[in-house]
Amino acid sequence: MILNTVIMEYFKCFEKLRLPLKNLTLLSGINASGKSSILQALTLLNQTMLHNEWSQSIILNGDSLSLGTVVDVIDKSRGRHRVTIGVETDRHRYLWKAVSDDRLAYFIPFEEIQFSDLRLNVEKKCAATSHNEIIHRLVPESFEIGSSEITDKIYRLTYISSDRLPPQETYKAHTSDRYRTVGSKGEYAPWFLLKHGSREVNEKLRIPGESFKLQRQTEAYLNRFFPGSGFKIEQAASANQVILSFRTTESGEYHRPQNVGYGLTHVMPIITACLNADRGDIILIENPESNLHPAAQSNMGLFLSRVASAGIQIIAETHSDHILNGVRRAVRDKSSELTKEQVAIHFFRQREKAEAENLAQVQTLLIDSEGNLDDWPKDFFDQFDKDSEYFAGWAL
Repeated sequence: MILNTVIMEYFKCFEKLRLPLKNLTLLSGINASGKSSILQALTLLNQTMLHNEWSQSIILNGDSLSLGTVVDVIDKSRGRHRVTIGVETDRHRYLWKAVSDDRLAYFIPFEEIQFSDLRLNVEKKCAATSHNEIIHRLVPESFEIGSSEITDKIYRLTYISSDRLPPQETYKAHTSDRYRTVGSKGEYAPWFLLKHGSREVNEKLRIPGESFKLQRQTEAYLNRFFPGSGFKIEQAASANQVILSFRTTESGEYHRPQNVGYGLTHVMPIITACLNADRGDIILIENPESNLHPAAQSNMGLFLSRVASAGIQIIAETHSDHILNGVRRAVRDKSSELTKEQVAIHFFRQREKAEAENLAQVQTLLIDSEGNLDDWPKDFFDQFDKDSEYFAGWAL
């Protein structure tokens, strides 16, 4: 069971949006077109739960996201002071409606929470402002039914931002043994591997011939991106820190992360989060191609496809045609378990430009079993063709 729709009203640049989601969803488009807003909407719900399980407001600033104030979040031109974030599976729907007259506030109080059982045609509503209503993990206790299917998924969600931590001398160790994420910047990935490295990896994701444990499988996958690479993690003496070092050849010495570049440290959190996830978990990733060679970017597309086919829902924002092509290859590969029905590809346009040209703000592209797309709209990974035409003398 996956989230199959995210719903937004007056959130950032969207007036109203119902975006279909699949096992693997790619968000593409030019800058400032709303791609990150999809990930942020889901992450805000997760952040609110983690910040305060009993919260009666959407928390805009926390460990994962810092979005500023109400004026930064609610659609400036049409939203006034209300916003809705919703999610849906094939059976249940939740809508969180929030309102704030204070546009400089750092949180948005819930106005109403709605739950629908789509199969039984049952709907419940709760005015969150009621003094008698208790809200736990975004759900009023009076709902009683259907409260865990969606909200448990959101609670376990992992978000990895594009602003990942650069190579460090040392890395943070988290004080809670229950902390089960690599951090939005990947800052806890080394500690997580040291603490939970003995956890067994999903059987469908294991590289044969290696230990099934998380730390060893992470290293094995990292070696596929950077042949000959490896890592070592140690607890720092008398400090709540861990020390990470890498080698770049099988016979080489281990070096500080600062001496091996950004690629290794940017990929490690993604691999760790994906291999640690349980079936049904959700992982949100911004720019998985960051600091990767084109061949490694394509490999990342294949890797995310394998993770999605193992039952872990991936939603990734990307500017890389190599990531896209890696996914297309996975769909076409008959030995791959990722089918065309499990992939959604969305192309985002800036709202003003879309309206001026009478185009959809978000266009969904269909993929067939051979990896072909039903359309290739203008500005959708077409810069290589434009540049080739220029050098051929075909472009003015």
